[in-house]
Amino acid sequence: MKRLRNFVSTAWEICRHRYVTFACRLVVGTTFIVSGAGKLPERAAFLDEVAKYHLLPDTLAQIYGTALPWVEIIVGALLIMGLVLRLAAGIGMLTALSLVIANSVVLYRGLNLECGCFGDLVALQTREAIVIDSILLILAFLILIRKEDFLSLDSRIFRRGHSELRPD
Repeated sequence: MKRLRNFVSTAWEICRHRYVTFACRLVVGTTFIVSGAGKLPERAAFLDEVAKYHLLPDTLAQIYGTALPWVEIIVGALLIMGLVLRLAAGIGMLTALSLVIANSVVLYRGLNLECGCFGDLVALQTREAIVIDSILLILAFLILIRKEDFLSLDSRIFRRGHSELRPD
């Protein structure tokens, strides 16, 4: 039991390391930007994909499908730049969670649709999308729990401790 506790403690410390958190910001931010940008050229097709899931009333599906690409691009940019990190990570988590839930419901219904997650850039099936969205959810959580903002504009603009100057 002590070995397990030590393993968990070590894994937790690694996940909270500032370089790991910075890498998480880059991965989640880039993924969101590419995903959002991939949906924009084919907005009508993406709106049809959202409506095809039959999870939301038509009006809400239109609003969600219209807003999602922009939310992904904005959240991705904020994460990469390190601006309002906790807010951006929280919104990123909620976005990833909504996608996991939607894709899980589709799988539960016995369908394996093409998700349209990256527009025409990459064709993913529902199962693959759940894996990617779950990873994004976990990485956004790691960003959210990290108290310092290593290499972020937040620390420069708001003059909160210069974490990039302090050793870990």
